[in-house]
Amino acid sequence: MKTLSSLLILTLAAAAVANGAPPAKAPSGPVKKAPFVGNEAGWLPRVKCLPSAADVDAAAQKLSSRTRAVDPFSVATFPREDDKPQTDENENRPTLRITLNQALQTLKLNGINLTQKEFLIGGRNVYEGDVVELSYKNEIFQALCVEINATEIVFRDLQRGDVGIMPHNMIPKLPLEPMRKVASSLEPRWAPMEPATPPKK
Repeated sequence: MKTLSSLLILTLAAAAVANGAPPAKAPSGPVKKAPFVGNEAGWLPRVKCLPSAADVDAAAQKLSSRTRAVDPFSVATFPREDDKPQTDENENRPTLRITLNQALQTLKLNGINLTQKEFLIGGRNVYEGDVVELSYKNEIFQALCVEINATEIVFRDLQRGDVGIMPHNMIPKLPLEPMRKVASSLEPRWAPMEPATPPKK
């Protein structure tokens, strides 16, 4: 019974103290975090060489980049809506010219015959002097095959007059080796030859 009464007295005393204490002030707004984290951060190692957050903030105040409006690449550091460049949607942009060389890159060369001056594209063989009609990006090219050689095929566009070159490596480039002198087994037994004498006049 004594424990129960002492517990009751203790509870009443704690309630009286809590009611008599001034109420705690409610925070007026969210607590602002420091912009920099120094050696106080829990996830950083406890090393004396790390600066404190106050040291980092003091060093940052001296940097000119805090007040700079443009970065080294001439881009706005803190862009606003009114700073955006105005672009004219009706601006006439020049269309890129499609060349014969671009159209020739789409061809897949299957074989080449230099003796008859012909090459094979897919299942069609084209001879030197033939006209090949190519379609590339809604443009039609009439390409005349001008020359077929070991490294490239030269075309000329009949409508525009452009010259297009289609390089290839169908024919391997074999390095020329110098001729070696082959020793004959009969060479030591040959009779010496007399030098030819010039005819007398």
